[in-house]
Amino acid sequence: MPNRMTAAILLAAGESSRMGEPKQLLDWQGRTLVAAQVETLLEAQCSPVIVVLGAHGNRVRRSIPGRADVQLTTNHQWRGGRASSIRAGARAVPSEVDAVAVVSVDQPTRAAVVTRLAKELSVSTDALIAVPRHEGRNGHPPVFRAELLPELRNVTERQEGLRQIRRRHADRTIFLEMNDPFVTLNLNTREAYLRAIGLL
Repeated sequence: MPNRMTAAILLAAGESSRMGEPKQLLDWQGRTLVAAQVETLLEAQCSPVIVVLGAHGNRVRRSIPGRADVQLTTNHQWRGGRASSIRAGARAVPSEVDAVAVVSVDQPTRAAVVTRLAKELSVSTDALIAVPRHEGRNGHPPVFRAELLPELRNVTERQEGLRQIRRRHADRTIFLEMNDPFVTLNLNTREAYLRAIGLL
């Protein structure tokens, strides 16, 4: 189907307690990590890109490029965990999109990965979820068909958030092998961040 629309939810509400400083504001090739992620998702032609703010919200907000296709929403319950940010982001996704990528700010991605996932999901007659893999390890970001937006809007920490949705639709998930170690990166610690900078 031509002109399919893929939205993106960028989860950027966390406190970054293990990192010791806001992950959202880490340097990423001369930009803040959150700004770099926004630009990557725009390069992948995601529209809109919905950035979910929470902890450090005012500082993070100032580093995000102001564009019509970038929307900011605040999760005032960010201390309740990642699921609360997914709900806040999913509720801001417009109904006319075909799919949505759910991206964590501390899991850097590349435009080519998001583009391929969205494309493969769009041509599949049955799949609801597309997930990247690298060397046999499941990675990120997952891309969901819009049919799953009601589930994304109601995820809870008690029900394990996205994991529960992924399990529920395991038989309608496609896995795409990527020759890109970025799909398994998690910037949880200073050491992991420095390793990622090395990969860049």
